[in-house]
Amino acid sequence: MQHDRDNQTESKKALNQLNAGLSTEELIDILCTSAEEWNAWRYKHPKEQLNLDGKDLRGLDLSDYDLSEVSLVKANLSYSDLKNAILIAADLSQANLCYCNLTNAKLIAANLRQANFSHANVLHANFLTAMCHQADFSNVDFKDQDLRGQNLKEANLSGADLRGQNLEGIDLRGAKLIGTNLDDVNLVDANLDGANLSDVDLSTCELDGTLMTRTILNNCNLSKQNLAGFNFKDSELKGVDLRGANLSKANLDNVDLSSAKLWQVQTKGWSIRGVSCTHASWDQRGREYTHYTRNQFEKLFSDKISFQLYYQRMLSYQDLATLPFLIEHLEASFWGCKLRVREIRNEPGDTVVVMVVEDTGGIHPSMLETSLQQEADKLQSIQISLQSERRLQSEIRESMQAIKDRHWPKLLELSEQDSDAKMRRMAVLFTDLKGFSNWDKQERTAKLALFRGLLKPVMKQWQASYPNMEGDSLRATFTTVSQALHCAAMMQKVLHGAGFVVRIGLDIGDVKITHNEITDQLDIEGDALNFAARLESMAEPGAVLVSENVRHYAIQNDAPFIFSEERLALKKSVGDRQAGDTVVCFRAQPASDLK
Repeated sequence: MQHDRDNQTESKKALNQLNAGLSTEELIDILCTSAEEWNAWRYKHPKEQLNLDGKDLRGLDLSDYDLSEVSLVKANLSYSDLKNAILIAADLSQANLCYCNLTNAKLIAANLRQANFSHANVLHANFLTAMCHQADFSNVDFKDQDLRGQNLKEANLSGADLRGQNLEGIDLRGAKLIGTNLDDVNLVDANLDGANLSDVDLSTCELDGTLMTRTILNNCNLSKQNLAGFNFKDSELKGVDLRGANLSKANLDNVDLSSAKLWQVQTKGWSIRGVSCTHASWDQRGREYTHYTRNQFEKLFSDKISFQLYYQRMLSYQDLATLPFLIEHLEASFWGCKLRVREIRNEPGDTVVVMVVEDTGGIHPSMLETSLQQEADKLQSIQISLQSERRLQSEIRESMQAIKDRHWPKLLELSEQDSDAKMRRMAVLFTDLKGFSNWDKQERTAKLALFRGLLKPVMKQWQASYPNMEGDSLRATFTTVSQALHCAAMMQKVLHGAGFVVRIGLDIGDVKITHNEITDQLDIEGDALNFAARLESMAEPGAVLVSENVRHYAIQNDAPFIFSEERLALKKSVGDRQAGDTVVCFRAQPASDLK
């Protein structure tokens, strides 16, 4: 008892000394007495500036301690109990507070820059106006916290629990949120520029106005989110789940979309210049991947490249007359590029001519767009200078009138004769019979008659258009990929039962409806037909081989077919693909056949 009284007396003497006369070790000794004695000493010496920078205070019971304005820079407070502690305006920059108990602690206006709070308990802690820049809050449970107004720029929140948080307008630039629980979080107008949100489920978040440029969203779940108009430029979206999302008018320039899930994604008006995508899935389950060569994804799914010509007036006769020359010059300057006028619209004080690129000719789209606009602006100056050339204007008008007088009547005549010649986007089926060349004349006649008779009701059921047969080859078009696949499957089943073996190729694209001089029927021509024929020639007997585009549209529309990828060498050139080139195609089988 006497010994305890002596210790208490000595402690009281120490507490009455000024901090200026205390060594750091003596100050720590006072800290280790009790919260009551420490707080009493602080009360008596309110002006003392206490410095515990870099000190090892691990595992101390500092609950209820008044540590306001204490400098604890780089101090080690890991595993300490700071329940109800007052840390108002304390400097905890670069301090280690991992696994600390900060329940009900007051960290108002504290400097927490680069502090480590990993796995800390912050239940009901008050971080109001605290400086959290670059702080480590990994694996911290923030339930019942209000983080609104916090500056969490470059903070580490990986694995943290932020469920239900209202983070509207929060600054998370460069922050790490890998695997963070963000269920039902309000991120309206939040700044996530350069943040890392890999493996995060954002499908239930409010994202209106969220800034996501240069953001890492690998393996994120953004399914069914309305991302219309979002700017993802220079971000990483590898493996991102975008099924059912709206990406209309979104900017995905220079984004990596490899392994993305894109079933029923809305892409109208999106920008994917410089996008990188080696493979992506378009099926509902996100398991079947389509592979793409360099720049192929951008070429297939980007909106048409466009550029504009501005006239600060109404278009004149000579502007319209020289517009074809301008287009011809641009196409010659960029070999292989094909242009057309999409629209001419009047705006207040101006006229705008919108040009679109139908074929890039293999030139990188973003580079082509910039170069075309620059060259078009130069050429447009010629049209403007023409306004002062009265004599040249007159000569152009006379030349155009001569062309009209000479050719217009003939053009009117041809328009009547060729009224059926149109370009349409259709699915194209091409097939031929195995063994046709081995039949004798009598057998060939009988079997071809049977062949046509079997196919006629099938083609009618699936609404085939422009069917035409020459020898053993049949070609037809369909308005949808689903119709073409179902027709091909039924053709195989019906013909197999009758002893016929056929190969079928399917593609989708622009085809021209023409008059066949041989059969005297309406027929089709175009790259889609040619590629369907190449697929048919590469198919195994009895197989249906389809292009990547056919598979893409089939998956988008949930057509009940299974697609097995095949990589085959072209036997004959088609379009811009040369004989011997490897093409990715798919063998199509009805899902019901595999059950």
